[in-house]
Amino acid sequence: MFNIDLSSKRAQLALRFFTYGVMTLATILLTVLAVFYAMGYRFNQSDLTFEQGGLVQFRSVPQNAQVVINDNLQNFTTPGRSNVSAGTHTVKMQLDGYHTWQKTIGLAPGQLLWLNYARLIPQNITTKKIADFEGVASALTSPDRKWMLVQVKPDQPVFKLLDFSDPKKPVVSDLTVPDTQLTKKDDKYGQFVIKEWDLNSRYILVEHTNKDTRELLRIDRQKAADAKNVSRLFSLNIFEAHFAGSNANLLYARTDTVLRSLDIGSSTASAALIPGLEQFVVYGNDTIAFVATREGVTPDTKQRVAGMYAQGKETVARTFAADAKVGIAYTEYTRHAYLAINTGGGIIKVLRNPTATTKDNAEITEMKLPGEVQWMKFSSSGRMLVAGNGNDVANYDLELDKVTAWKVSGPALRQPLQWLDDYYLWTDAGSSLRLFEFDGANDHHITAVQEGLIPSLSQDGAYVYSFKKNAASGVELQSSQLVKE
Repeated sequence: MFNIDLSSKRAQLALRFFTYGVMTLATILLTVLAVFYAMGYRFNQSDLTFEQGGLVQFRSVPQNAQVVINDNLQNFTTPGRSNVSAGTHTVKMQLDGYHTWQKTIGLAPGQLLWLNYARLIPQNITTKKIADFEGVASALTSPDRKWMLVQVKPDQPVFKLLDFSDPKKPVVSDLTVPDTQLTKKDDKYGQFVIKEWDLNSRYILVEHTNKDTRELLRIDRQKAADAKNVSRLFSLNIFEAHFAGSNANLLYARTDTVLRSLDIGSSTASAALIPGLEQFVVYGNDTIAFVATREGVTPDTKQRVAGMYAQGKETVARTFAADAKVGIAYTEYTRHAYLAINTGGGIIKVLRNPTATTKDNAEITEMKLPGEVQWMKFSSSGRMLVAGNGNDVANYDLELDKVTAWKVSGPALRQPLQWLDDYYLWTDAGSSLRLFEFDGANDHHITAVQEGLIPSLSQDGAYVYSFKKNAASGVELQSSQLVKE
């Protein structure tokens, strides 16, 4: 047995080094364990191994919903997060007075999955009338969801402007286009159609067609007397036009078979930017996806091309036969550009970075629908692409690189599905407003509506506005409460 004098300086120094060494090792071990825990690793007692799971972030509207994973109630409410083992799981979010939100998810090792889009729908939805109209031919809500322009009669230049500063009681005022900006035939107006709001929610494009005359109007909701007849201003036959980003003075327009930029402020029109134009999509200030007809391999042949026009330069992404059915949709998401091309036969190819000349210009996925693709569109956030043919729908989630095919139940769709927000779609088929997610999950009937009129969310997402016919043969604007008070 050794006799150690703990009072000696050498012994105390050795003890100190030993203690520091143990503390350092313990700190390193705890740090490694913490890192492994943060990365989703857990100890599996059944086979005495470490397994990596994933992290799931939960968020719901409204919040404070209970979270259930595989029938196990979690010890937190939304918003919250949980480390979950890799594999397939059934997830629920539930709150008193609301339908349970449910989805089956697949989680890969180390994956961060955001379930941040759950919209809980009340079990009993309260719908109230908030405005009356003699009729409604069309209506369109501004991007900031504060304004709505309602067209009461299709052949009159008088619109109703609704201010939703108070979501329960909109203020209604008249907005009239001056006669000096309109072309009459036999002392009559033609048909008016609301086309588009600018991104700042101040200006609106309205099309007026009177027999053989088509004219595009830009209306200022703050001062309707300053409305501009864009077609007359530029002496051009404008078939289609869109605002260029946030600049309400700048339009991109298809005039006959070419694309031009039109500057309303300076009354100047560009030369042809894209010849042979058939379709185009404007994104931001100067990015345009397009389909055009061009000269083929020989001068007497034609071909169709899908491409991009950005920063004054044209890039052809794909080439097709002259009789090919080609459609496009475009978005930008997580610092990448995505061009979706309907190549015919129900096939959609999605290209990433379509203007790149390197391997970054790649086809990243293919979607397939039974029959020809009738429509496709990206969500406003750019994450989701949805396409359809009748009641058959396909969705591509860019973030998860996942394609889901599904079918809308119930009556046949008379018009394409539309985005209500970044994750929810709506249909009014059968005069019933229904909401469901991008993959068809969590389908809910909201209220009875008049088909063909676009619903919208309130600024805070607590209400959805829609139209229905009333007993007096008019049309009423109604508000359905999505978040209980």
